[in-house]
Amino acid sequence: MSEERKKVVQRFKERLAHLESGAISGPSHWHLFHLHNALNALPDDHLAADLHLDEFDRADLAKEFPEMDADRPPSASEIRNRFDMLAGGLL
Repeated sequence: MSEERKKVVQRFKERLAHLESGAISGPSHWHLFHLHNALNALPDDHLAADLHLDEFDRADLAKEFPEMDADRPPSASEIRNRFDMLAGGLL
């Protein structure tokens, strides 16, 4: 096993333990989603698995780096407002 793959496997183990410990506040469904995708990618493509682990860490990183807020997805309310404006122009 290459050193890079070993690092990704170790990182996966740490994220899984973190999730299992209940240390994640708020909904964990996105964490589960990214961890699941990382696990699926791990046997064939450790770089893709590493990217999924980056997404797993995104919320924690956003606390340290507020500039990441620009990558924040819109809220349901923001989507509704945009849709209403778009739909109003189409009808």
